[in-house]
Amino acid sequence: LQPFAGQNTVAGFATASFGAVDRFLGLLAATLARWQEAEGHFAAALAMNTRVGARPWLAHTQHDYAAMLLARGHSTDQPRARALLDAAALTAAALGMQALADKCAVMRAA
Repeated sequence: LQPFAGQNTVAGFATASFGAVDRFLGLLAATLARWQEAEGHFAAALAMNTRVGARPWLAHTQHDYAAMLLARGHSTDQPRARALLDAAALTAAALGMQALADKCAVMRAA
C-alpha cells in the first residue's frame, strides 16, 4: 500500500470510496507498534478525509488514531485520544453511525 499513500481508496470506477489509503497504512503500522509511522499516516488520513469531505471515513480515522494513541501510552497521548474520540463520536452520531459512536463510548469509558 505504501506507493498509494496520499491517495483515496476506491472500488471499481470510483463507485465506492473507503477514504484515505493512509488510514490503512496507519492501522498496519499501529499493529506492528511502529508508532511514529502510524501517527504520520493517521495525520495524513485526517487531512485527506477532511479535504475531500469524507466525514464517515474521517470519523473512523479519528477512532483508529485514538486507539493507536491509547495503545502507545505516552504521557501526552490520553488527552489527544480523548479529543479524537469526542470528535469521532460527534460525527458518528450526526451521520447515524451508531456502531462507531458506541465503539467510541466504550473506548472513552475504558
